[in-house]
Amino acid sequence: MPILILVIDDDTAIRLSLSILLQAKGYDVVVAADGADGFAQFLQHRPQIVMSDMIMPGHEGLSTIRKMREHAPDMPIIAMSGSVEGGPASFLQKAQAAGATLCLEKPFETDELLGILADLERA
Repeated sequence: MPILILVIDDDTAIRLSLSILLQAKGYDVVVAADGADGFAQFLQHRPQIVMSDMIMPGHEGLSTIRKMREHAPDMPIIAMSGSVEGGPASFLQKAQAAGATLCLEKPFETDELLGILADLERA
């Protein structure tokens, strides 16, 4: 049975491109445009892996990660962040403190993401 990945990002192009890439590599994918919808999709579908943007309108990534950790303490969560004031690294450090398993700075290479997912599958 394919691994189900939840992708949460307010950028439509990123959601679509990640969904196409991951499905082409054999993963099942559910998408959400913000943290509130992402948490609802998480509760409904119980994915094996979550990829979440950090900066989104409304319910942002840090609080989404914290809420998911309450329900799934060991589920891999990949935090993603791009160009933001203060730099993406500061948000990714906060994401790790909130419970993210791994952090990716956007833009990232496809091979980097696929390598991370392969490592998570083996773990």
